[in-house]
Amino acid sequence: MVSVTPLDILQALGLVALGSGVALFASMVGLGGGFILTPILILVFRLPAQNAIAISLMAILGTTISASFAYIRQGRVDYTLAVLYDILDVPGVILGAYLTTILPSSQLAAVVGLLIVALSILLLTKNHRSSPASKPGDKPGWERRKIDASGKAFKYRIARVELALLSSFLSGFITGFCGLGGGVTDTTTMILLGVPPHIAAASSEFAMALTNLIGVIAHGLLNNIRVEYALPLTAGTVVGAQVGSFLARRVRGEIIQDILAFTALLMGLRLLFLSFV
Repeated sequence: MVSVTPLDILQALGLVALGSGVALFASMVGLGGGFILTPILILVFRLPAQNAIAISLMAILGTTISASFAYIRQGRVDYTLAVLYDILDVPGVILGAYLTTILPSSQLAAVVGLLIVALSILLLTKNHRSSPASKPGDKPGWERRKIDASGKAFKYRIARVELALLSSFLSGFITGFCGLGGGVTDTTTMILLGVPPHIAAASSEFAMALTNLIGVIAHGLLNNIRVEYALPLTAGTVVGAQVGSFLARRVRGEIIQDILAFTALLMGLRLLFLSFV
């Protein structure tokens, strides 16, 4: 049975504002925002970790669905790529959610933290001007082309499709276990594989929507969701994601890549820190 305890108006408005601000930033770079929401729910609102993760996932669902609609209107979602990144999400989410109930969180947090730090370093060292998906003379790969609503063309080639499948499982696992939304692995690996940052951010938001829905259902079945916190927070993320996806059109791809890399680095370091305290 879901716990329902009314919040006062200031708490509810604070959650709406929190969700809006986090979603505005996260939707610009293809993230869900759980890495900010989860610790705030634990430290500020004094919620147990299981409840904080579940509430965060529901709020992230608002971000991803809202941002997806905005990016679809912009014509920047690579649907085939997004579906590829969803193939192994569901088993990853289920495994991650289940492991929160039986294994010490510090051990798995350390592993996930190391993975995210490694991805962030690779992204930070990736040359903005050279893309392994589009350089002439590269090995044959999966050719992709998108023309957005403004008429701008994006051409890219994905040489390692199997790495996209691995990322699909990892993003699902991270979603179920840490409440981070999985975007940190999806968007980062898409860019590392050669997808332009604007297409990667948009496609990642679309891919995360299904993953987060499964995560919300899984935690709902475990009775981890407290709707009195989840509903105002999610209302805020829906609004914030619309603003963030609008602003993303006016930001250069290199800036999106750098913001994502530094954000991922902080996320990974935070997980490592938590695993040792």
